[in-house]
Amino acid sequence: MSPCAYAGRIVLVSGQDVIAEHRRRFTRNVSYFEPWHYVPLLDRKPGALRNGAPFVDWQLPEAMHQIREHYMAGKGGDREFVDLLLLAQDHGIEVVETACELAVEQNTLRLPAITNLINQLVEPIITPLNEGYSYPQLTLRPEADCKRYETLCSAEEAAA
Repeated sequence: MSPCAYAGRIVLVSGQDVIAEHRRRFTRNVSYFEPWHYVPLLDRKPGALRNGAPFVDWQLPEAMHQIREHYMAGKGGDREFVDLLLLAQDHGIEVVETACELAVEQNTLRLPAITNLINQLVEPIITPLNEGYSYPQLTLRPEADCKRYETLCSAEEAAA
């Protein structure tokens, strides 16, 4: 892994892969943080979300900010919001932002509801089968027969 600096940016690369990319700032005695860089650490220490330096003035999309305020008002809200942030790292901020906007619009701010909205946005739409489709019908009623199972197992062992 090696750092490179170009055009006001620091890029960490490993082989051909870009590991991290940050803007360079030349101000003395001032710390700059990229909050998304620290989100994985919140999984172990969700309380850092309240007072951690990277998250103090974090500018989130409006819907996510509303949900953060809602969660932080309740007990255990730190953990729920961290779980939402981790979903953003898995599915992308655009998807989670859209799900949060829908959740605020529908007034369903609970994490399972937002997770469901994310899944609806990410998963492909399954088209229903047309009315003319007929499922195969059984011609023989299934019978429980343990001897048949044992026969199949012994035949499989003999083949191996």
